[in-house]
Amino acid sequence: MSRIDAPGSSPLSPEPTLPEPDAPAPELRVGTTASRRTSVSESSASSPSRNELRPYDGPSVAPSSPRPSTLADGPAVSARELAAMGGRLRSPSVPVPEDVYASLRSHLTRSLSNPFLTDSDVKATHDALGSVPRDAYRATLDRMDRDGLLSTYVSRMDAPSRQAFLEQAASNGVLSRRPGGVEGPLGMPGRPETFVNDPKLPAALRDAVNAHATDSGRAAVVAYDAYLQRYGDAVAQAGSLQALRVLGPPQSLDLRETSLGLSWSDPQRERYESEWKAGLGRPRHSLVQAYETVTARAQVLSGERPAGAFVSAEASASHEMIQFKRTAHASARGTTDVQTQAGIASKAGPLGLEVMMDAHGKTEAQLQVDLGIASVSRDSEGKVELSLGAGPHARAHAALNPRTAEFGGGVSFEVSDKSGQSRAGLKLGYGLRGLTPERASQAVRNDVPGLFSRPQDLDPGVSWEALPSERRALYERQGWTREEWGQDSRR
Repeated sequence: MSRIDAPGSSPLSPEPTLPEPDAPAPELRVGTTASRRTSVSESSASSPSRNELRPYDGPSVAPSSPRPSTLADGPAVSARELAAMGGRLRSPSVPVPEDVYASLRSHLTRSLSNPFLTDSDVKATHDALGSVPRDAYRATLDRMDRDGLLSTYVSRMDAPSRQAFLEQAASNGVLSRRPGGVEGPLGMPGRPETFVNDPKLPAALRDAVNAHATDSGRAAVVAYDAYLQRYGDAVAQAGSLQALRVLGPPQSLDLRETSLGLSWSDPQRERYESEWKAGLGRPRHSLVQAYETVTARAQVLSGERPAGAFVSAEASASHEMIQFKRTAHASARGTTDVQTQAGIASKAGPLGLEVMMDAHGKTEAQLQVDLGIASVSRDSEGKVELSLGAGPHARAHAALNPRTAEFGGGVSFEVSDKSGQSRAGLKLGYGLRGLTPERASQAVRNDVPGLFSRPQDLDPGVSWEALPSERRALYERQGWTREEWGQDSRR
């Protein structure tokens, strides 16, 4: 049979060539075949533009380089462990000491020998965690969290043991701190220091961090209540309006949910914030009461009675024309004013005149018209009173004083001897006191500064002598003096 060969080709034998009996067996290498192959390589050393054919001598060996790390290099991590670590792998840490972990398990597991977890178990757990190396501390907490021991440990803590545990965790690098504020005058508490509630922390540890923030917030509220009490005492002891200005306005405690540092994407944010707000409590005193106290004290120091409700009691005795009277006013804020007066009283028909003088030499006159069942009186302080008889010894009265913005009423009782020359009486009343017309007009004026406001005339550097007489009188009623004005203008 004839065979057709391609031009220029060498004839091939149809029978396979058998190897010689003594020839060595061909070597089979990975990545090659048993047959000879050729590879085309570009020689850049001898001839850059020339291609040559050479026998295949195996794959080219690249320079040695470090092998990239894979998951096989580190410890195996289960899906549950990966979820507990927040979906992120951490660098390998020192293994958890098995002897320490056995001690932790024995103190945090209920058994017949230990049916109830006590404070001594919490203390022993804290001591055992303190012996764990720093680089194995986080791994120990993670293992405790997976086994349910960490939640048991946290649930049995009180405030001091929780503080000690979080301090221990912070010293081992597991927690970081949020710095607090600085304490102010009169012990005004600053913003409490807290720990960062990182979402990647174990759930039980996050609960402990939020409980500690609640404890710190509650302590700040208690300290703030004590500060308001001290501020009220300092206001009561202030002897001048200048002393009140030096004391300054009462401060407010800035406690908001943002102090916890929780992000909006945190799934536990609403729960932690609600638990925190519910656990803070409320102070007995308030900032509004503190402002009312300092305003009332400022009115007293400026020669006025503070606004609000009041009760009064007046005891009087007279013999012929000589009369003695003692009056006490008690306001709803607890301030009491006692005044003693003595003078003369005369009567001619339905008209009566009474002139009294107090211990400071201040004189007060009162004119009365007695119409039998009803009587009307007016004194030199602007008080108008109407009284109606309710029997031989009792009367009911209503009083109004536009000058001092007082309105009230009450009852009075009076007894006399048979001759009518000696009398004794008791008068009880109640009322409301508001702003005087002068104070009301000053409250709506923009050019009148408040107690803690800086007068506008100080900014341009106007001297005390250059002030108009009207404005100087206004500042004097607010307690400003020439010396204080000069010192403040140089600031």
